[in-house]
Amino acid sequence: MSGSIEIDEVKRKSFSAMSQDGIEKILAGIVLIFLPLVLIDMIFLAVLVIMAIFSLTLKGVLRRKLIYGRIGYVKFSMHSEKREVLFTILYILVFLSLLFVVSIKEFNIFKPLMAVIIPAGAIFAIAHFRTKIKIDYVMSFLVLLSGIIGLIFTLSGHDSDTVSVCQFGGLGVVFLGVGIFQLVGFLRQYPKVEQGV
Repeated sequence: MSGSIEIDEVKRKSFSAMSQDGIEKILAGIVLIFLPLVLIDMIFLAVLVIMAIFSLTLKGVLRRKLIYGRIGYVKFSMHSEKREVLFTILYILVFLSLLFVVSIKEFNIFKPLMAVIIPAGAIFAIAHFRTKIKIDYVMSFLVLLSGIIGLIFTLSGHDSDTVSVCQFGGLGVVFLGVGIFQLVGFLRQYPKVEQGV
């Protein structure tokens, strides 16, 4: 029993360390910046899904190039990695489904708020159960806050699609900026360990 608890603690610390490299936020920021294209034409939905899947692969490549040589690498079971990929794909599908549903005229006014509830909840869940990093809680709050502000603008008479474009574009810039700031700080904090040292 204690062995299982120790492994869980190692996993939590590993996830926490990796979450501080900023790479996930950089990739999320890029996807968010391009997300408004879906609101312009649904043909871009396929492009967005491909980008999201490609970002999972790119995350591994970037970490092999930039991170593992600095803090080491612990490989957990493939079952865990497959579950994470399936969870990510499921979340994307649920998110896009919700975005489609709220596009119906009766719910269109709530689009800016409803479209960010799932991402905000996902970020909060990841922060609470995996990373315990304060910035992730802050990012979750900012995502939800953007939805509330978007709803206020929509209720004030602004077009919901225009508000959503500004909303996701703004969030993308914030995620990208925070991610770059974290990555630069991470690389400075952990100089690369040369082979044989």
